[in-house]
Amino acid sequence: MKSDIFNLHFSGHETFALRYGWLNKAYNNFSLNEKDIEKQVVELGVGKNMVNSIKYWAEVSGLVPLKDSENSKQNYKTAISEIFAKYDTYLELNESTWLLHYFIQKNFTDLTLARWYFNYCNKQVFEKSELLSDLIFWLETNGLKLPSEATLQKDLDCFILCYSKKLSKKQLNEDAFISPLNELNLIYQVDSHKFKADLLEQKNLSVDIFLYCLTDFWQTHFSEAPSLSVDMISTYPGSPGRLFRLNNASVDYFLNQCAVIDDRFNWTDTLGMRSLSCLDIKNVNLNELLANIYREYQK
Repeated sequence: MKSDIFNLHFSGHETFALRYGWLNKAYNNFSLNEKDIEKQVVELGVGKNMVNSIKYWAEVSGLVPLKDSENSKQNYKTAISEIFAKYDTYLELNESTWLLHYFIQKNFTDLTLARWYFNYCNKQVFEKSELLSDLIFWLETNGLKLPSEATLQKDLDCFILCYSKKLSKKQLNEDAFISPLNELNLIYQVDSHKFKADLLEQKNLSVDIFLYCLTDFWQTHFSEAPSLSVDMISTYPGSPGRLFRLNNASVDYFLNQCAVIDDRFNWTDTLGMRSLSCLDIKNVNLNELLANIYREYQK
């Protein structure tokens, strides 16, 4: 990819992982346009560094706070605000956590270490120092200006805090439950230095979520294409197969089920051709697909 399409975003979180309740606070009590940091400290009831971190997580998740809904100038917006408003007031459902992960990581040209890992790195077992070296090499290879190693190290630490779980229950402590993103079990800490992020079936990921994210990906990047191959859905940056770390069998299963639950989609698995087609992807309504995800919770 061309280096000029990337924006580097390796700082801003103050090394605080996304915490439970932060985005709810940001949605209800925050304005990204507010310049008075002291006012935000009072509104959110946290220190200055945490205010900056909450702002960072609101921005990278594409959250539009209530106070900004009429005049938001944000470049990156997702449906996370709609989820707060209509479906999950406290962002406590498993479905919301998967969507939150997707919304944070799909913006693959605005690089954080986490976005680089989920979108461009293929390692399933790694040590922190090794991952940092791989990122530096990737940035250099793509002609991108290197941030300081200290900045990258802090972003790596934040990434690990957000996502990693320890394999041994004996090793679990309060740090293992800091972030809702921990609940997805996408990354496991094997020992003090080693981590695993296997490609799995992700059995607690619903077909409705996969279909919503696939349609969003399709409309954003390939809106003129009548079909997408399994390889594209599994490996292209921003694709649900890649971001959800699905193995090949699982991608096949989800694509087959997409065609089962929505007759606008057609799954082909014959003569080596494995793809999903949709003749009118531009007109598939994402709001309706989002509502389907939460239909069992609606009264």
